Amino acid sequence: MTFKALAVAASLALMAGLACGSARAEPQINAAYAVYIKGFHVLNARTSYQIQPWGYGGSTQIKPAGLISWFVTMDVTSHVQGQFTPDGNVQPVLFDSGGVSRGKNRHVLLEFSNDTPKVVDLQPPETDREPIPADLLPHTVDTLSGMAHLLHSLATTGKCDGSQVIFDGLRLTQMVVHGPVMVDIPQGQDEAYSGQAMRCDFIGRQIAGFIKDSPNRAKLAAPQPGAVWFLKISGLGLVPVRIEFNHPKLGHVMVVMQHAVAP
Repeated sequence: MTFKALAVAASLALMAGLACGSARAEPQINAAYAVYIKGFHVLNARTSYQIQPWGYGGSTQIKPAGLISWFVTMDVTSHVQGQFTPDGNVQPVLFDSGGVSRGKNRHVLLEFSNDTPKVVDLQPPETDREPIPADLLPHTVDTLSGMAHLLHSLATTGKCDGSQVIFDGLRLTQMVVHGPVMVDIPQGQDEAYSGQAMRCDFIGRQIAGFIKDSPNRAKLAAPQPGAVWFLKISGLGLVPVRIEFNHPKLGHVMVVMQHAVAP
């Protein structure tokens, strides 16, 4: 099992930690999610975040869960800071993620200037990847800021239609989102919430940063469908409570909110 891929998958849940309920400043929120692969609870994701009218910030932590925690060491913490522009776009300032994963200390630090990310630190270096052309980096955002943009759009316009190119320091992924539709929240993984919620559907596709001569290139480049369910919770605002998506190596992934509270 590829635990680096699991961490990337769980980051979708942690991106959800940048929820936005209105134009006013929201309280700091703490939320916990469980990540399931093929029905098994493999990761726990915790996030703390706050939205201001002018921007967003938060931190997240990913650890293994259940039997996997007996033989796998993983503890990855990420921090994000960014702003909202007057036209409703997102403008990242800083993305910093690091910790122990796959038996090594890992770190990526992105700083943004003129809507373009710069890799300030990447440890350990991954020299087996195809370099990303510099002309593809302008207007890309980090993973957490990508979800912040989606949530801000849904909260302010009632829609989640749009596209964004995500840069995680190693690869580029194009995300296309549309919706929402009102549907019931699926049940079966000890969900904290049930009933009707807004669902936004998305398609993710890696477009650059492939491992050289990878036998999985065609799978990684193929479109991968997914969906995220948003619920307006009293005292918390608009919060993502469930995410499902297909991963080219891991298969079907489910990310389920366990609880969310204001301190």
